[in-house]
Amino acid sequence: MPVASTTADDVQRLLRGGNAWARRSHADLADLAAACRRALAAELDALVEASVAAKGAKGVAGATMEELASGPLPVARFLALAEQLHRGLARGELPALRQQALSDEVREFAALPSPGLGDSLLLAGCRATIEAKAHAAPATPRRHGGVALVLGAGNVTATPLLDVLHQVFLEGRAAMLKASPLHERVVPSFERTLAPLVANDLCAIATGDADAGRHLVAAPGFAAVHLTGSTATWAAVRAAAPSDRTLSAEVGCCTPALVLPVEWRAADLHRVARQLAVFVACNGGATCLAPRVVVTARDWRQRESFVASLRHALALLPPREPFHPGARAAFAAANGARAADGPLAPTLRAGLDPDRDASLFAEERFAPVLLETAIAASDVDEWIRSAAAFARERMFGSLAAYVFAPAHERRRTALAASALPHGTIAVNCWAGLGYGLGVVPWGVPSGRPWQHGAGWSRGTACVPDPLRVVVKAPLRPLPTPPWLRPRDRGAPALRSLAHHYLRPSPHRLVATVFHAIRP
Repeated sequence: MPVASTTADDVQRLLRGGNAWARRSHADLADLAAACRRALAAELDALVEASVAAKGAKGVAGATMEELASGPLPVARFLALAEQLHRGLARGELPALRQQALSDEVREFAALPSPGLGDSLLLAGCRATIEAKAHAAPATPRRHGGVALVLGAGNVTATPLLDVLHQVFLEGRAAMLKASPLHERVVPSFERTLAPLVANDLCAIATGDADAGRHLVAAPGFAAVHLTGSTATWAAVRAAAPSDRTLSAEVGCCTPALVLPVEWRAADLHRVARQLAVFVACNGGATCLAPRVVVTARDWRQRESFVASLRHALALLPPREPFHPGARAAFAAANGARAADGPLAPTLRAGLDPDRDASLFAEERFAPVLLETAIAASDVDEWIRSAAAFARERMFGSLAAYVFAPAHERRRTALAASALPHGTIAVNCWAGLGYGLGVVPWGVPSGRPWQHGAGWSRGTACVPDPLRVVVKAPLRPLPTPPWLRPRDRGAPALRSLAHHYLRPSPHRLVATVFHAIRP
């Protein structure tokens, strides 16, 4: 893809559109969200097919399911929530959330389950809470005006679309999307999906290589820059952007997964292993929320059988041809051995030393490799404190973390979750729920090192300045989530669900439930 640059006229057009947009009514915002839903409904299958083809994943078991889960589904849900939010605001209604005080300093807002039959059926057993300072309360979305530059990630299709929609519907800005070169084949689908925004001078799409991105960061006219990418790119943005711009970034994470060293039922421990395997292998390992390091206890009686379950679960998943630049080098570095030519098989590297192998925990690597290390402790509570300190002090990133624990270990689960510094804590479920629910924000808590990124995106619950998000699900959810079903069974449920969010109807809801519960 050649270098491309935007013109001053493009930015001025968006500036006029963004400033006018900031003065429009909430009813207008809701109508525009509805128009975007219609556009995505017409483009959904083409977007998925183009992305699967661009990644060389045609014929790979589960690839279509993964593209639905990481592409149109979270976008469809966010648009539905954005329309619902602004229709409520047009009536003078802020989001109503159940809440409770966790301490004198922290308040918790229950963002899920939410009212409505759809969520009750489709997300049965799931919980999502937002923690914020004690004085926090839902607030009307900001209406900044102006133009934001969005530097889009190339690993999944939802992220650049969601980043643009966040600017338009929750920040009140127009957005210039600089698409990743990896998305060259899906840019036409982006253009058709975002056509209602383009028609209202609220969006334009630029293409090009890294030089194009550097040109845009330094170009005049932008009020904000949001990046989804690497720490190196984030450092370059910080160095090149004029000082008057609001900067935010999601730069990934060497994501920890803490498995509590208590007495587990064998079947539940196998379920944990299967979840971890599916999550690390998703998208060929190229997701920012994949578990990267499983943290266990050195003297845990079930550690050996758990590691064996991890190996078995990973071996059942199909190898994938890597599409992301540097994937083979990342695979070799994480696995400690040269990556063979051809598809890369999901792999476990167990028994790493927390000190000797410290470099493996210091950066995120986009590869289907799961690492395992064991922390010594005299009892479970001490292990929780030590494992959380290890994740906080020795592992890169603050985006997301996992905690796996038996259902009866509520106190220890809460202790582990509260000790982690990450923006989203996933308990017995996929951190992708936090990414894709839309009602909760996704990002990095304030006060973390700048290298970990900055700021939050999305979050139609409109809780300002969140401290973190916690998502929970049963270890044995009913129905089984599509991403944990046999690899050829999840796509119909996710496609039906996306269409239900885009064009809700009893018929589509019934179809979604049918696909979700069929054996």
